[in-house]
Amino acid sequence: MRESDSNDARSDRGQVGIGTLIIFVAMVLVAAIAAAVLLSVAGSLQTQAEATGAESTAQVSDSLDVYTAVGTIEDDNEIPTLEITVGPGAGSSAIDLEEATINYVGPGGQTYLVLDDEDITVDGDDGTVLESGSDRATLSIDVEDAVDRPLEADDDASVTIMTGQGVQTTTAITVPSTLENEGSSVRL
Repeated sequence: MRESDSNDARSDRGQVGIGTLIIFVAMVLVAAIAAAVLLSVAGSLQTQAEATGAESTAQVSDSLDVYTAVGTIEDDNEIPTLEITVGPGAGSSAIDLEEATINYVGPGGQTYLVLDDEDITVDGDDGTVLESGSDRATLSIDVEDAVDRPLEADDDASVTIMTGQGVQTTTAITVPSTLENEGSSVRL
């Protein structure tokens, strides 16, 4: 073998080695970029999952319990106003009833109502927030004003209360078949 031939072979091997090294470095860079993208996507998915979990927990735990629905019999044996007593469910955080929306469906039609602080009484206070599990609030719903028809004997209605947290509580209203004694209250 000649000396120049062996130098050519060595230089060819060196060039192949450098090419392989360049390809290897490029693959490492591509893998690093892909890993960075995967970590970024995983981080954003984790943040979104945590937010969704917190919202779901609030919807489950921030419940509203309905205790009573009462109407006062007025002229012509009609009930123009409902009074619904509610309280926070077990484990609920504070619920501001002024942020609640009422969906009333009854014989006079359907309507959405937003109560103001004059229609909400929390344990005799002027506030509208249920803060502890022992708090109770009375919601006054003027049915006659809302749908132009008071409740009458044998009427059925439905009241759905949706809090600002998105929790819905529905209660069925059934008026007794006889309404007597104007001025008296009747449980619905």
